[in-house]
Amino acid sequence: MAEPLVDIVARSIYISLAAALIAFTFGALISLLMLVTPRRLSEMLIGVFDALVGAPTVVVGLIVYMLIYPGGPLGFLKLLYTPTALIVSQALVALPIVVTLLYRYFEQLWSDVKELVLSLGAPAGKVYPLILRESPPALIAVYLIAFSRAIGALGAVMVVGGGIEGLTNVVTTAIALEVLLGNYEYALALGGILVVLTVGLSVVARAIGGLVWR
Repeated sequence: MAEPLVDIVARSIYISLAAALIAFTFGALISLLMLVTPRRLSEMLIGVFDALVGAPTVVVGLIVYMLIYPGGPLGFLKLLYTPTALIVSQALVALPIVVTLLYRYFEQLWSDVKELVLSLGAPAGKVYPLILRESPPALIAVYLIAFSRAIGALGAVMVVGGGIEGLTNVVTTAIALEVLLGNYEYALALGGILVVLTVGLSVVARAIGGLVWR
């Protein structure tokens, strides 16, 4: 008997929310640090992150797998085929797009705010608080995009999670497994939920982002 749909969806949302939060936190820190790095270096780094946005998620999963499988450097943590492994892999999938979006936004805001702060005679250290104070709409939009990217990842979570019922079975892995089993109606129901989540969040994120990046 197939695992209850509500359990799969709830698990997927929980895991992807956590993954998006991790990706968002590290992505914001990386983006802010890149603002104070030499221009050539920051442009090189953002080029790398731009390229990684389109990286196959299965490759991300493979990298995480090689780190956490029993013979890997982090195998002693016993994370393979656990929700934690899914969270880590999804966070890595979402990280590049977070960095790319936030850096472009912060870069523009940095120039405007820094000139204003310095013209008023305030120390340069006041720039970061002002940037964060002006950024809530952009931060919300990027977090939603990160969540959408995380919850839609299949390759990464299949490799490190295995789609174990009651433990690591999320919407994407459940769809793949149910299709293999011939349970097409159940797979379509899961697919519909995934589309509603990802498309709905993308629309909301774009609406919020349009107010910021116009």
